[in-house]
Amino acid sequence: MLAFLAGCFVVAALLAIGEALLPATADCPRSRWESFALTYLVGSAAVVVCGSAILAVGLPFVAVAAVVLVLGLLAILMTLRRGSQLILVPEVELARRPGFAPLTGALLLALGVGSVLASIAMPINEFDPMLHFAYKGKILAELGSPLDEAMVGLVDADGQPRAFGRIITHPNYPLGVPILEALVSVLGRGWHDRWIQLPLAFWALCLPAAVFFGLRPCGKRAARAGALVAAVTPILYERNFLENGWRDFSEAGLGNEVTLGAGADLPLAAMLTASCALFLHGRRAEQARLQWLAGLCLAGAVMMKNEGLALFGCVLLALLLSGALLPLGRAAHRARASLAGAGLAIAGILPWLNLRGRLPAIDENYTEHFTLERITHFLNGGAELVERSPKALVGQADELLADPPARMAELPGYFTSEFTDLRSWGLMWLLLLVALPWRPREWRCADRRWLAMLALGGVLLYFLILLVTPWYLPLLREKGIPERLLLHLIGPICLLIGWRLGEDPETEDAAARSEEVTPRG
Repeated sequence: MLAFLAGCFVVAALLAIGEALLPATADCPRSRWESFALTYLVGSAAVVVCGSAILAVGLPFVAVAAVVLVLGLLAILMTLRRGSQLILVPEVELARRPGFAPLTGALLLALGVGSVLASIAMPINEFDPMLHFAYKGKILAELGSPLDEAMVGLVDADGQPRAFGRIITHPNYPLGVPILEALVSVLGRGWHDRWIQLPLAFWALCLPAAVFFGLRPCGKRAARAGALVAAVTPILYERNFLENGWRDFSEAGLGNEVTLGAGADLPLAAMLTASCALFLHGRRAEQARLQWLAGLCLAGAVMMKNEGLALFGCVLLALLLSGALLPLGRAAHRARASLAGAGLAIAGILPWLNLRGRLPAIDENYTEHFTLERITHFLNGGAELVERSPKALVGQADELLADPPARMAELPGYFTSEFTDLRSWGLMWLLLLVALPWRPREWRCADRRWLAMLALGGVLLYFLILLVTPWYLPLLREKGIPERLLLHLIGPICLLIGWRLGEDPETEDAAARSEEVTPRG
Protein backbone atom coordinates (compact mmCIF):
# COMPACT_ATOMS: atom_id res chain seq x y z
CA MET A 1 0.00 0.00 0.00
CA LEU A 2 2.84 2.40 0.85
CA ALA A 3 4.44 1.79 -2.58
CA PHE A 4 1.10 2.50 -4.28
CA LEU A 5 0.67 5.75 -2.31
CA ALA A 6 4.24 6.76 -3.14
CA GLY A 7 3.54 6.18 -6.83
CA CYS A 8 0.38 8.30 -6.61
CA PHE A 9 2.32 11.08 -4.87
CA VAL A 10 5.05 11.09 -7.54
CA VAL A 11 2.39 11.35 -10.25
CA ALA A 12 0.67 14.19 -8.37
CA ALA A 13 4.02 15.95 -7.90
CA LEU A 14 4.83 15.68 -11.62
CA LEU A 15 1.42 17.12 -12.49
CA ALA A 16 1.71 19.96 -9.97
CA ILE A 17 5.27 20.91 -11.00
CA GLY A 18 4.17 20.97 -14.64
CA GLU A 19 1.14 23.09 -13.74
CA ALA A 20 3.39 25.57 -11.94
CA LEU A 21 5.63 25.91 -14.99
CA LEU A 22 2.90 26.24 -17.63
CA PRO A 23 0.99 29.49 -18.24
CA ALA A 24 -2.41 29.72 -16.59
CA THR A 25 -5.30 28.34 -18.64
CA ALA A 26 -6.80 31.84 -18.82
CA ASP A 27 -3.67 32.99 -20.70
CA CYS A 28 -3.18 29.76 -22.65
CA PRO A 29 -6.58 28.06 -23.20
CA ARG A 30 -6.50 24.28 -23.04
CA SER A 31 -8.87 21.53 -22.00
CA ARG A 32 -8.45 19.41 -18.88
CA TRP A 33 -7.31 16.58 -21.17
CA GLU A 34 -4.56 18.76 -22.64
CA SER A 35 -3.68 20.18 -19.22
CA PHE A 36 -3.18 16.70 -17.77
CA ALA A 37 -0.94 15.69 -20.67
CA LEU A 38 1.16 18.83 -20.74
CA THR A 39 1.59 19.15 -16.97
CA TYR A 40 2.59 15.48 -16.72
CA LEU A 41 5.12 15.71 -19.56
CA VAL A 42 6.56 19.10 -18.55
CA GLY A 43 6.72 18.01 -14.89
CA SER A 44 8.42 14.73 -15.83
CA ALA A 45 10.96 16.60 -17.97
CA ALA A 46 11.72 19.04 -15.14
CA VAL A 47 12.21 16.25 -12.58
CA VAL A 48 14.49 14.06 -14.72
CA VAL A 49 16.57 17.01 -15.99
CA CYS A 50 17.03 18.44 -12.48
CA GLY A 51 17.53 14.96 -11.01
CA SER A 52 20.32 14.19 -13.49
CA ALA A 53 21.94 17.55 -12.68
CA ILE A 54 21.86 16.85 -8.90
CA LEU A 55 23.45 13.43 -9.47
CA ALA A 56 26.05 14.94 -11.82
CA VAL A 57 27.40 17.23 -9.06
CA GLY A 58 27.93 14.21 -6.81
CA LEU A 59 24.96 14.42 -4.44
CA PRO A 60 23.28 11.12 -3.50
CA PHE A 61 19.88 10.17 -4.85
CA VAL A 62 18.24 10.88 -1.51
CA ALA A 63 18.87 14.57 -2.32
CA VAL A 64 16.89 14.16 -5.55
CA ALA A 65 14.03 12.56 -3.62
CA ALA A 66 14.09 15.35 -1.02
CA VAL A 67 13.98 18.07 -3.67
CA VAL A 68 11.08 16.39 -5.48
CA LEU A 69 9.25 15.88 -2.18
CA VAL A 70 9.55 19.55 -1.16
CA LEU A 71 8.90 21.03 -4.61
CA GLY A 72 6.07 18.57 -5.21
CA LEU A 73 4.29 19.54 -1.98
CA LEU A 74 4.75 23.27 -2.68
CA ALA A 75 3.54 22.86 -6.26
CA ILE A 76 0.49 20.86 -5.14
CA LEU A 77 -0.44 23.60 -2.65
CA MET A 78 0.09 26.29 -5.28
CA THR A 79 -2.02 24.36 -7.79
CA LEU A 80 -4.86 23.99 -5.30
CA ARG A 81 -4.72 27.71 -4.54
CA ARG A 82 -4.65 28.64 -8.22
CA GLY A 83 -7.61 26.35 -8.90
CA SER A 84 -9.68 27.92 -6.13
CA GLN A 85 -9.06 31.40 -7.54
CA LEU A 86 -9.64 30.54 -11.21
CA ILE A 87 -12.69 32.22 -12.73
CA LEU A 88 -13.07 31.97 -16.50
CA VAL A 89 -15.29 34.09 -18.70
CA PRO A 90 -17.62 32.02 -20.96
CA GLU A 91 -15.59 32.75 -24.11
CA VAL A 92 -12.39 31.39 -22.55
CA GLU A 93 -14.20 28.35 -21.15
CA LEU A 94 -15.60 27.62 -24.61
CA ALA A 95 -12.14 27.93 -26.20
CA ARG A 96 -10.79 25.31 -23.79
CA ARG A 97 -13.09 22.55 -25.03
CA PRO A 98 -11.57 20.06 -27.51
CA GLY A 99 -14.83 19.78 -29.45
CA PHE A 100 -14.79 16.00 -30.06
CA ALA A 101 -18.04 14.19 -30.76
CA PRO A 102 -19.19 12.11 -27.75
CA LEU A 103 -18.35 8.79 -29.44
CA THR A 104 -14.88 10.02 -30.42
CA GLY A 105 -14.23 11.30 -26.91
CA ALA A 106 -15.29 7.95 -25.48
CA LEU A 107 -12.88 6.16 -27.85
CA LEU A 108 -9.99 8.40 -26.80
CA LEU A 109 -10.83 7.84 -23.14
CA ALA A 110 -10.99 4.07 -23.62
CA LEU A 111 -7.63 3.98 -25.42
CA GLY A 112 -6.00 6.15 -22.75
CA VAL A 113 -7.36 4.24 -19.78
CA GLY A 114 -6.54 0.94 -21.48
CA SER A 115 -2.93 2.03 -21.99
CA VAL A 116 -2.62 2.93 -18.30
CA LEU A 117 -4.03 -0.41 -17.18
CA ALA A 118 -1.81 -2.34 -19.62
CA SER A 119 1.26 -0.52 -18.30
CA ILE A 120 0.76 -1.71 -14.71
CA ALA A 121 -0.97 -5.00 -15.51
CA MET A 122 1.98 -7.08 -14.31
CA PRO A 123 5.32 -6.48 -12.60
CA ILE A 124 8.04 -5.61 -15.10
CA ASN A 125 10.17 -8.44 -16.41
CA GLU A 126 10.88 -7.66 -20.06
CA PHE A 127 14.56 -7.57 -21.00
CA ASP A 128 14.90 -3.86 -21.83
CA PRO A 129 12.85 -2.45 -18.91
CA MET A 130 14.42 -4.85 -16.44
CA LEU A 131 18.13 -4.81 -17.32
CA HIS A 132 18.49 -1.38 -18.92
CA PHE A 133 16.30 0.73 -16.63
CA ALA A 134 14.97 -1.01 -13.49
CA TYR A 135 18.48 -2.23 -12.65
CA LYS A 136 19.71 1.39 -12.72
CA GLY A 137 16.66 2.45 -10.73
CA LYS A 138 17.52 -0.06 -8.01
CA ILE A 139 21.12 1.18 -7.95
CA LEU A 140 19.92 4.77 -7.49
CA ALA A 141 17.39 3.81 -4.82
CA GLU A 142 19.63 1.45 -2.84
CA LEU A 143 23.17 2.68 -3.50
CA GLY A 144 22.47 6.34 -4.21
CA SER A 145 24.80 7.04 -7.15
CA PRO A 146 24.99 6.15 -10.86
CA LEU A 147 28.78 6.10 -10.42
CA ASP A 148 28.67 3.19 -8.00
CA GLU A 149 30.92 0.20 -8.63
CA ALA A 150 27.85 -1.66 -9.94
CA MET A 151 27.94 0.70 -12.95
CA VAL A 152 31.54 1.79 -13.45
CA GLY A 153 33.10 -1.54 -12.46
CA LEU A 154 32.06 -3.16 -15.72
CA VAL A 155 35.44 -2.42 -17.34
CA ASP A 156 38.94 -3.51 -16.42
CA ALA A 157 41.98 -1.32 -15.70
CA ASP A 158 42.54 -0.80 -19.44
CA GLY A 159 38.99 0.41 -20.00
CA GLN A 160 37.93 -2.77 -21.79
CA PRO A 161 34.66 -4.62 -20.97
CA ARG A 162 35.10 -7.39 -18.43
CA ALA A 163 34.77 -10.88 -19.89
CA PHE A 164 32.41 -12.02 -17.13
CA GLY A 165 30.39 -10.72 -14.22
CA ARG A 166 28.41 -8.16 -16.23
CA ILE A 167 24.72 -7.81 -15.45
CA ILE A 168 24.10 -4.67 -17.48
CA THR A 169 25.02 -4.00 -21.11
CA HIS A 170 24.52 -0.23 -21.43
CA PRO A 171 25.67 1.56 -18.26
CA ASN A 172 25.67 4.93 -20.05
CA TYR A 173 21.94 4.84 -20.84
CA PRO A 174 20.21 8.02 -19.56
CA LEU A 175 18.63 8.08 -16.12
CA GLY A 176 15.14 9.46 -16.87
CA VAL A 177 13.14 6.26 -16.35
CA PRO A 178 15.38 5.03 -13.47
CA ILE A 179 14.94 8.35 -11.64
CA LEU A 180 11.13 8.10 -11.79
CA GLU A 181 11.25 4.48 -10.64
CA ALA A 182 13.71 5.19 -7.84
CA LEU A 183 11.59 8.09 -6.56
CA VAL A 184 8.68 5.70 -5.91
CA SER A 185 11.02 3.19 -4.30
CA VAL A 186 12.65 5.71 -1.94
CA LEU A 187 9.40 7.46 -0.97
CA GLY A 188 7.62 4.10 -0.66
CA ARG A 189 10.45 2.65 1.45
CA GLY A 190 10.99 -0.38 -0.78
CA TRP A 191 11.06 -1.59 -4.38
CA HIS A 192 7.79 -2.88 -5.82
CA ASP A 193 7.95 -4.04 -9.44
CA ARG A 194 4.35 -3.05 -10.15
CA TRP A 195 4.00 0.34 -8.48
CA ILE A 196 7.37 1.78 -9.48
CA GLN A 197 5.75 1.80 -12.95
CA LEU A 198 2.89 4.06 -11.88
CA PRO A 199 4.62 7.31 -12.95
CA LEU A 200 5.43 5.57 -16.25
CA ALA A 201 1.88 4.58 -17.15
CA PHE A 202 0.65 7.74 -18.86
CA TRP A 203 2.85 8.21 -21.95
CA ALA A 204 0.38 6.77 -24.48
CA LEU A 205 -2.52 8.59 -22.81
CA CYS A 206 -0.74 11.96 -23.05
CA LEU A 207 0.73 11.80 -26.54
CA PRO A 208 -2.47 12.48 -28.58
CA ALA A 209 -3.42 15.32 -26.20
CA ALA A 210 0.00 16.94 -26.72
CA VAL A 211 -0.54 16.76 -30.50
CA PHE A 212 -3.96 18.41 -30.04
CA PHE A 213 -2.43 21.25 -28.04
CA GLY A 214 0.36 21.77 -30.56
CA LEU A 215 -2.13 22.22 -33.40
CA ARG A 216 -4.60 24.48 -31.53
CA PRO A 217 -3.30 27.67 -33.21
CA CYS A 218 -3.75 25.96 -36.60
CA GLY A 219 -7.47 25.43 -35.88
CA LYS A 220 -9.61 23.01 -33.89
CA ARG A 221 -10.19 20.84 -36.96
CA ALA A 222 -6.43 20.37 -37.44
CA ALA A 223 -5.97 19.66 -33.73
CA ARG A 224 -8.70 17.01 -33.70
CA ALA A 225 -7.34 15.34 -36.84
CA GLY A 226 -3.76 15.17 -35.53
CA ALA A 227 -4.84 13.84 -32.14
CA LEU A 228 -7.01 11.14 -33.71
CA VAL A 229 -4.26 9.98 -36.07
CA ALA A 230 -1.91 9.69 -33.08
CA ALA A 231 -4.49 7.92 -30.91
CA VAL A 232 -5.49 5.30 -33.51
CA THR A 233 -1.93 4.45 -34.59
CA PRO A 234 -1.75 0.87 -33.26
CA ILE A 235 1.97 0.77 -32.46
CA LEU A 236 1.40 3.44 -29.82
CA TYR A 237 -0.14 0.66 -27.72
CA GLU A 238 1.31 -2.61 -29.03
CA ARG A 239 3.69 -3.83 -31.71
CA ASN A 240 2.07 -6.09 -34.34
CA PHE A 241 -1.32 -5.02 -33.03
CA LEU A 242 -3.67 -7.91 -32.21
CA GLU A 243 -1.55 -10.39 -34.17
CA ASN A 244 -2.19 -12.86 -31.35
CA GLY A 245 -5.63 -11.53 -30.49
CA TRP A 246 -5.90 -10.03 -27.02
CA ARG A 247 -3.31 -12.40 -25.57
CA ASP A 248 -0.45 -9.90 -25.79
CA PHE A 249 -2.35 -7.41 -23.65
CA SER A 250 -3.24 -10.11 -21.14
CA GLU A 251 0.48 -10.89 -20.90
CA ALA A 252 1.69 -7.30 -20.68
CA GLY A 253 5.23 -7.28 -19.36
CA LEU A 254 6.01 -10.88 -20.36
CA GLY A 255 7.38 -10.37 -23.87
CA ASN A 256 8.65 -7.86 -26.41
CA GLU A 257 5.31 -7.06 -28.07
CA VAL A 258 3.78 -4.47 -25.74
CA THR A 259 5.62 -1.12 -25.86
CA LEU A 260 3.98 0.36 -22.75
CA GLY A 261 5.30 0.51 -19.19
CA ALA A 262 8.88 0.83 -18.09
CA GLY A 263 10.60 0.80 -21.47
CA ALA A 264 12.06 4.07 -22.80
CA ASP A 265 10.88 4.21 -26.44
CA LEU A 266 7.42 5.49 -25.54
CA PRO A 267 8.72 8.04 -22.98
CA LEU A 268 11.14 9.37 -25.61
CA ALA A 269 8.32 9.60 -28.17
CA ALA A 270 6.08 11.43 -25.68
CA MET A 271 8.80 13.90 -24.67
CA LEU A 272 9.71 14.64 -28.29
CA THR A 273 6.00 15.13 -29.07
CA ALA A 274 5.62 17.55 -26.17
CA SER A 275 8.69 19.51 -27.29
CA CYS A 276 7.48 19.80 -30.89
CA ALA A 277 3.93 20.66 -29.79
CA LEU A 278 5.11 23.39 -27.41
CA PHE A 279 7.49 24.82 -30.01
CA LEU A 280 4.73 24.85 -32.64
CA HIS A 281 2.02 26.28 -30.37
CA GLY A 282 4.40 28.81 -28.84
CA ARG A 283 5.56 30.03 -32.23
CA ARG A 284 2.08 30.21 -33.80
CA ALA A 285 0.49 31.86 -30.73
CA GLU A 286 3.58 34.01 -30.07
CA GLN A 287 4.04 32.77 -26.49
CA ALA A 288 7.71 32.68 -25.53
CA ARG A 289 7.14 30.73 -22.30
CA LEU A 290 5.81 27.73 -24.21
CA GLN A 291 8.94 27.67 -26.35
CA TRP A 292 11.15 27.75 -23.26
CA LEU A 293 9.23 24.75 -21.94
CA ALA A 294 9.67 23.11 -25.34
CA GLY A 295 13.41 23.31 -24.75
CA LEU A 296 12.93 21.72 -21.31
CA CYS A 297 10.97 18.82 -22.84
CA LEU A 298 13.63 18.41 -25.53
CA ALA A 299 16.22 18.02 -22.77
CA GLY A 300 13.81 15.59 -21.09
CA ALA A 301 13.77 13.50 -24.27
CA VAL A 302 17.56 13.19 -24.05
CA MET A 303 17.18 11.88 -20.49
CA MET A 304 14.97 8.98 -21.60
CA LYS A 305 17.07 6.97 -24.06
CA ASN A 306 20.38 7.17 -25.91
CA GLU A 307 18.63 7.88 -29.21
CA GLY A 308 17.26 11.04 -27.60
CA LEU A 309 20.69 12.64 -27.96
CA ALA A 310 20.71 11.92 -31.71
CA LEU A 311 17.17 13.30 -32.07
CA PHE A 312 18.22 16.34 -30.02
CA GLY A 313 20.71 17.22 -32.72
CA CYS A 314 18.14 16.46 -35.40
CA VAL A 315 15.61 18.87 -33.85
CA LEU A 316 18.12 21.69 -33.49
CA LEU A 317 19.41 21.14 -37.03
CA ALA A 318 15.85 21.18 -38.42
CA LEU A 319 15.07 24.42 -36.57
CA LEU A 320 18.30 25.98 -37.80
CA LEU A 321 18.06 24.90 -41.46
CA SER A 322 14.38 25.89 -41.66
CA GLY A 323 15.17 29.43 -40.56
CA ALA A 324 13.09 29.10 -37.39
CA LEU A 325 16.05 30.28 -35.31
CA LEU A 326 16.91 33.28 -37.52
CA PRO A 327 15.69 36.53 -35.90
CA LEU A 328 14.85 38.31 -39.16
CA GLY A 329 11.75 39.80 -40.71
CA ARG A 330 8.24 39.92 -39.32
CA ALA A 331 8.60 36.68 -37.36
CA ALA A 332 11.75 37.77 -35.49
CA HIS A 333 10.06 37.58 -32.08
CA ARG A 334 9.18 33.93 -32.71
CA ALA A 335 12.74 33.11 -33.66
CA ARG A 336 14.21 34.80 -30.59
CA ALA A 337 11.95 32.76 -28.28
CA SER A 338 12.80 29.57 -30.21
CA LEU A 339 16.49 30.38 -29.86
CA ALA A 340 16.04 30.82 -26.11
CA GLY A 341 14.22 27.47 -25.93
CA ALA A 342 17.07 25.78 -27.82
CA GLY A 343 19.56 27.37 -25.43
CA LEU A 344 17.62 26.07 -22.43
CA ALA A 345 17.63 22.58 -23.96
CA ILE A 346 21.41 22.68 -24.41
CA ALA A 347 21.91 23.90 -20.84
CA GLY A 348 19.59 21.16 -19.58
CA ILE A 349 21.61 18.29 -21.05
CA LEU A 350 25.10 19.51 -20.13
CA PRO A 351 25.10 17.98 -16.61
CA TRP A 352 23.99 14.64 -18.03
CA LEU A 353 26.71 14.75 -20.71
CA ASN A 354 29.25 15.34 -17.95
CA LEU A 355 27.89 12.38 -15.98
CA ARG A 356 27.64 10.22 -19.11
CA GLY A 357 31.30 10.86 -19.86
CA ARG A 358 32.19 9.20 -16.54
CA LEU A 359 30.14 6.06 -17.28
CA PRO A 360 31.61 3.24 -19.41
CA ALA A 361 30.25 2.74 -22.92
CA ILE A 362 29.95 -1.02 -23.45
CA ASP A 363 28.88 -2.71 -26.72
CA GLU A 364 27.13 0.35 -28.15
CA ASN A 365 29.43 3.35 -28.56
CA TYR A 366 28.07 4.87 -31.75
CA THR A 367 30.54 7.76 -31.59
CA GLU A 368 33.19 5.30 -32.76
CA HIS A 369 31.03 3.71 -35.46
CA PHE A 370 29.33 6.75 -37.00
CA THR A 371 32.12 7.62 -39.44
CA LEU A 372 32.07 8.37 -43.17
CA GLU A 373 34.39 5.44 -43.80
CA ARG A 374 32.08 2.97 -42.04
CA ILE A 375 28.94 4.37 -43.72
CA THR A 376 30.59 4.12 -47.15
CA HIS A 377 31.76 0.58 -46.39
CA PHE A 378 28.25 -0.72 -45.73
CA LEU A 379 26.62 1.35 -48.49
CA ASN A 380 29.02 -0.31 -50.93
CA GLY A 381 27.93 -3.79 -49.88
CA GLY A 382 29.90 -4.40 -46.70
CA ALA A 383 29.16 -7.76 -45.04
CA GLU A 384 26.82 -8.24 -42.09
CA LEU A 385 28.56 -8.65 -38.72
CA VAL A 386 27.72 -12.31 -38.31
CA GLU A 387 30.30 -12.75 -35.57
CA ARG A 388 27.97 -10.76 -33.26
CA SER A 389 25.07 -13.19 -33.85
CA PRO A 390 23.96 -15.60 -31.09
CA LYS A 391 24.72 -18.65 -33.24
CA ALA A 392 28.25 -17.46 -33.95
CA LEU A 393 28.88 -16.88 -30.26
CA VAL A 394 28.16 -20.56 -29.58
CA GLY A 395 29.95 -21.84 -32.70
CA GLN A 396 26.91 -22.70 -34.85
CA ALA A 397 27.22 -20.19 -37.70
CA ASP A 398 30.05 -21.59 -39.82
CA GLU A 399 28.18 -21.13 -43.12
CA LEU A 400 27.20 -17.57 -42.34
CA LEU A 401 30.70 -16.72 -41.20
CA ALA A 402 32.15 -18.14 -44.41
CA ASP A 403 29.78 -16.19 -46.69
CA PRO A 404 28.07 -13.37 -44.74
CA PRO A 405 25.29 -11.42 -46.52
CA ALA A 406 25.63 -7.73 -47.34
CA ARG A 407 23.98 -5.47 -44.76
CA MET A 408 22.44 -3.27 -47.46
CA ALA A 409 20.69 -6.36 -48.82
CA GLU A 410 18.65 -6.53 -45.59
CA LEU A 411 18.26 -3.05 -44.15
CA PRO A 412 16.13 -1.27 -46.81
CA GLY A 413 13.59 -4.09 -46.63
CA TYR A 414 13.21 -3.61 -42.88
CA PHE A 415 12.14 0.01 -43.38
CA THR A 416 9.95 -0.77 -46.39
CA SER A 417 8.07 -3.40 -44.42
CA GLU A 418 7.39 -0.87 -41.65
CA PHE A 419 6.13 1.79 -44.06
CA THR A 420 3.61 -0.68 -45.48
CA ASP A 421 2.62 -2.41 -42.21
CA LEU A 422 -1.01 -1.41 -41.61
CA ARG A 423 -1.23 -3.66 -38.55
CA SER A 424 1.36 -1.61 -36.66
CA TRP A 425 1.13 1.83 -38.22
CA GLY A 426 -2.30 2.12 -39.82
CA LEU A 427 -2.21 4.79 -42.55
CA MET A 428 0.31 7.04 -40.79
CA TRP A 429 3.16 6.74 -43.27
CA LEU A 430 0.86 7.17 -46.28
CA LEU A 431 -0.68 10.24 -44.67
CA LEU A 432 2.80 11.62 -44.00
CA LEU A 433 3.50 11.61 -47.75
CA VAL A 434 0.34 13.64 -48.29
CA ALA A 435 1.13 15.97 -45.38
CA LEU A 436 4.61 17.03 -46.47
CA PRO A 437 4.81 20.68 -47.63
CA TRP A 438 4.83 20.06 -51.37
CA ARG A 439 3.34 23.41 -52.45
CA PRO A 440 5.49 26.59 -52.59
CA ARG A 441 3.16 28.56 -50.28
CA GLU A 442 3.51 25.83 -47.65
CA TRP A 443 7.27 25.75 -47.94
CA ARG A 444 7.33 29.47 -47.08
CA CYS A 445 6.10 28.53 -43.59
CA ALA A 446 9.09 27.91 -41.30
CA ASP A 447 7.06 25.68 -38.97
CA ARG A 448 6.06 23.32 -41.76
CA ARG A 449 9.67 23.26 -42.91
CA TRP A 450 11.20 22.27 -39.57
CA LEU A 451 8.53 19.66 -38.82
CA ALA A 452 9.04 18.08 -42.26
CA MET A 453 12.83 18.19 -41.90
CA LEU A 454 12.58 16.55 -38.47
CA ALA A 455 10.28 13.76 -39.66
CA LEU A 456 12.33 12.93 -42.75
CA GLY A 457 15.66 13.61 -41.06
CA GLY A 458 14.71 11.30 -38.21
CA VAL A 459 14.00 8.43 -40.60
CA LEU A 460 17.32 9.03 -42.38
CA LEU A 461 19.12 9.28 -39.03
CA TYR A 462 17.82 5.90 -37.89
CA PHE A 463 18.64 4.31 -41.24
CA LEU A 464 22.25 5.49 -40.88
CA ILE A 465 22.40 4.33 -37.23
CA LEU A 466 21.27 0.83 -38.19
CA LEU A 467 23.63 0.89 -41.17
CA VAL A 468 26.66 1.24 -38.89
CA THR A 469 25.38 -0.61 -35.80
CA PRO A 470 27.91 -2.99 -34.23
CA TRP A 471 25.09 -5.47 -33.54
CA TYR A 472 23.96 -8.36 -35.71
CA LEU A 473 21.15 -6.70 -37.68
CA PRO A 474 18.71 -9.67 -37.94
CA LEU A 475 18.86 -10.01 -34.14
CA LEU A 476 17.89 -6.34 -33.77
CA ARG A 477 15.01 -6.97 -36.15
CA GLU A 478 13.75 -9.79 -33.93
CA LYS A 479 13.77 -7.38 -30.98
CA GLY A 480 11.58 -4.86 -32.78
CA ILE A 481 14.08 -2.63 -34.52
CA PRO A 482 13.50 -0.39 -36.51
CA GLU A 483 9.82 -0.03 -35.54
CA ARG A 484 10.67 0.87 -31.94
CA LEU A 485 13.00 3.59 -33.23
CA LEU A 486 10.49 4.95 -35.74
CA LEU A 487 7.94 5.19 -32.92
CA HIS A 488 9.99 8.11 -31.57
CA LEU A 489 8.90 10.23 -34.57
CA ILE A 490 5.15 9.76 -34.16
CA GLY A 491 4.68 13.23 -32.64
CA PRO A 492 6.09 15.49 -35.38
CA ILE A 493 4.53 13.22 -38.03
CA CYS A 494 1.05 13.52 -36.50
CA LEU A 495 1.48 17.29 -36.15
CA LEU A 496 2.17 17.48 -39.88
CA ILE A 497 -0.72 15.17 -40.75
CA GLY A 498 -3.22 17.01 -38.57
CA TRP A 499 -2.15 20.35 -40.01
CA ARG A 500 -2.76 19.00 -43.52
CA LEU A 501 -6.08 17.31 -42.81
CA GLY A 502 -7.52 20.31 -41.00
CA GLU A 503 -5.97 23.20 -42.88
CA ASP A 504 -7.92 26.27 -43.96
CA PRO A 505 -6.39 27.60 -47.25
CA GLU A 506 -7.16 31.25 -46.49
CA THR A 507 -5.72 31.04 -42.97
CA GLU A 508 -2.65 29.24 -44.27
CA ASP A 509 -2.03 31.89 -46.94
CA ALA A 510 -2.18 34.60 -44.28
CA ALA A 511 0.16 32.65 -42.02
CA ALA A 512 2.65 32.14 -44.86
CA ARG A 513 2.66 35.85 -45.64
CA SER A 514 3.32 36.66 -41.97
CA GLU A 515 6.46 34.50 -42.07
CA GLU A 516 8.02 36.03 -45.14
CA VAL A 517 11.51 37.19 -44.21
CA THR A 518 12.36 40.76 -45.10
CA PRO A 519 15.85 42.26 -44.62
CA ARG A 520 16.26 44.83 -41.91
CA GLY A 521 16.62 48.34 -43.25
